[in-house]
Amino acid sequence: VKVEQHPNLSALLTPAQHLAMMIPGIRPSRSLAKRCLQLLERLGIEVDLDTRVEDLPIGHLRAFEISKALLQCEILQARGLNPLLILDEATAFLPLSQKTALKHILKNLVKQNYTIIVVSHDLPEIIDVADEILVMVGGKVSARYQSAGLEVSRLIKSMFDTEVKYEVLPQIRTANDKDALLVSHLFVKDDRGNVVVRDLSLRVFAGEIHGVAVFPGTGEKELAECIFGLRKMEKGEITLFGEKIKNPSLKLMLEKGVAVLSDDRIRDGLLTEASVLENLTVGLFDKYTRFRNFVIDFKLRDQLAQSLIRDYSIVVKGPRSPVTNLSGGNMQRVYIARVLGRDARLLIALHPTVGLDPRGSNLFFQKVFERKSRNLTTVIFSPNVKEMLAVCDRISVMRDGRIVGTFSSAEATVESLGLVLSGMA
Repeated sequence: VKVEQHPNLSALLTPAQHLAMMIPGIRPSRSLAKRCLQLLERLGIEVDLDTRVEDLPIGHLRAFEISKALLQCEILQARGLNPLLILDEATAFLPLSQKTALKHILKNLVKQNYTIIVVSHDLPEIIDVADEILVMVGGKVSARYQSAGLEVSRLIKSMFDTEVKYEVLPQIRTANDKDALLVSHLFVKDDRGNVVVRDLSLRVFAGEIHGVAVFPGTGEKELAECIFGLRKMEKGEITLFGEKIKNPSLKLMLEKGVAVLSDDRIRDGLLTEASVLENLTVGLFDKYTRFRNFVIDFKLRDQLAQSLIRDYSIVVKGPRSPVTNLSGGNMQRVYIARVLGRDARLLIALHPTVGLDPRGSNLFFQKVFERKSRNLTTVIFSPNVKEMLAVCDRISVMRDGRIVGTFSSAEATVESLGLVLSGMA
């Protein structure tokens, strides 16, 4: 049983309908849904099994697919088989608490003669959950380790023949009190009509790298979509670079220099039927067209694609290769390259390093530092507090649909932010 790297569910069906197809019959069994809810409860998450897949956040989809796979394994074991479970980057959007719960489940399943293979770029997680670790480079096994006592730095050295660290540029902490983004008392609903952003206020300075610590699927995507003009603002105010935006629209926010890097690169970020070249250059028409975008300069477009491939270290046979031929990490790089290639005045990035290896994450943050050096503003939403402390000027904590505190990275700690994020402080 395998959980794929990207959600492998029909967008128009509900999770309950996906469960019903596991054991076809005239009357779908309710026991599968009941058992699935029990597994989700053990993971510490509530998922509405009667909501269509396209309306669920990616964190809920990942948790459901894992629970569904565990359920399939139970069925196999009941038939006298020893299950083999493969999790391919399946935990990428799960917060630490759910990853910890899953680890305990997997450890217990191993005692029941399950074989479990976890594929992940999250090296601390791999060391924590696995008994034995294989390092693959270029499609071949390059190293094998027992996880007990293994250091992350040793794994990284095996993967890249070097230690990857954030090459942090000198922090430009100017006394800039000009606002890039000011959100006041904002209310936003999700696709089901539930208010998921409640009386939220957020202040981001111009030229700042501002982190927002948040668990995936708790209103951060709806907030980003509202600021970007993709979702209706129920109540509140948005001020962008000193200008009050009464009715945000996608066209207006693009003109104002706003860009969003979505957390779901397949559903929101990539044209899966198109080539790498087309995915890299769509939306960047001003860089390779003439006469007000009426005439395409194909030579300029090819040069732009090659430049982005080089600058973002995208591993691809050629720019005209189908984007779906790439690995998950390289698909992420294609999307990041296109969005960052716009040089937007305000970039909103949702969980941008999910699915990237340490070198890819480092590359993303280097590009963010380059933006900062040009006084461009970046807002990063992520549950990875440690990562944000290394790169952000300030970090706000979003919980229960609102900002509950904003802290200087120089003064905050992983522990203090973790307590606020979890509601224990």
